[in-house]
Amino acid sequence: MTRYHGGKQRIGKEIAKVISEKVKETDREIEGYCEPFAGMLGVYQHIPKYFENRDLKYKAGDTNESVIKMWQDVQQGWVPPNSCSEENYNQLKNDIESSAEKGFIGHQFSFGGIYFGKFVGNYGYSTTMKLPPKKVCKIAGELIDVEFTVGSYTQFSNLENYIIYCDPPYSKTECRYYTEDNSRLKFNHESFWEWVREMSKTNVVFVSEYSASEDFKCVYENKKISVSRGRKTMGSEKLFMKI
Repeated sequence: MTRYHGGKQRIGKEIAKVISEKVKETDREIEGYCEPFAGMLGVYQHIPKYFENRDLKYKAGDTNESVIKMWQDVQQGWVPPNSCSEENYNQLKNDIESSAEKGFIGHQFSFGGIYFGKFVGNYGYSTTMKLPPKKVCKIAGELIDVEFTVGSYTQFSNLENYIIYCDPPYSKTECRYYTEDNSRLKFNHESFWEWVREMSKTNVVFVSEYSASEDFKCVYENKKISVSRGRKTMGSEKLFMKI
């Protein structure tokens, strides 16, 4: 699957299963599912099969406009490139305009999946990759009804009766918000958790993190050590929800 810094491709299916199980334990009438930090849809791609018997609305957001355009264009039939030269990589990196190609190339052909970090070809990796474009097209084909929008997680503040899964930049790490121009904005964790508390009053909200305050309970823990380039902290990734 496509490289993505902090992505959930390895454990996304497990998280989706836990989410479905915990939602069934609530008495809330669910109208939709939303991921404010969509990225490469490591969890999202597994969600619909667990809710096949429900007529849900599907929403997803991300601060990176090119990533959103990638999913929107693939939904319409665009196929990502399976190769990239260093010259093309640098051209896209310096291009101020957002594009689907930029969203795909910026992660897939970057060392460690960091958006337009170092070009993978300079680290011995192949610059021709057949599987990732096919995988992206497969995911988009299965999530054709998802509405993708650009913006912060707060754009979904008006949702009610939704399942909301958040995979934000983790605290006590070097992770940052990745924006269109590849700047890494500092993430306000305190404001985010207050938002989660407020949203949990009318929704079922899940958050992936290493730790959370005492008013949240851990409902899943990945026992394997999580190692992500750029993060100083390594540990078991957990899934939390409001008590």
